Amino acid sequence: MPVRIMSEGSYELLETINGNEILRLEGEGGSRWFAVVRGQKGDIIVRSDADHVKRRTIGRGRFYLVDFVDDPKFKDMPHLFLQSDGGYLEWLLPNGLPSEADPQKRVVLTDEVLDREELEHYLRHPAPAGPGEERARRG
Repeated sequence: MPVRIMSEGSYELLETINGNEILRLEGEGGSRWFAVVRGQKGDIIVRSDADHVKRRTIGRGRFYLVDFVDDPKFKDMPHLFLQSDGGYLEWLLPNGLPSEADPQKRVVLTDEVLDREELEHYLRHPAPAGPGEERARRG
């Protein structure tokens, strides 16, 4: 199956009083906290805890953590979709989310905003596996 929803729920992306970006994912397994670190050589996402003093909320809404394999529309890797206004922001997680064993992972924060209804429908009714022209254009 080309689309596997690994987790879904609600998220909050916040800025701390120190100017750090913190992502909280609230799903089936409870809350998971991550620091988003933007660097000159690329961005990383780092496992964190709930001990943060919030300055402001940057975004909140639904999230989907989805793994794609041979999907005609998306690259073969986990994607994190964060609801924003009428769409979803797309974050690529080449090695998945950080874990206790591996607390820091690379993240690609794309400029893609996918239509909300279109993405939610696609996740429930994906196209059959295959290379697909759309995937080749996005690669």
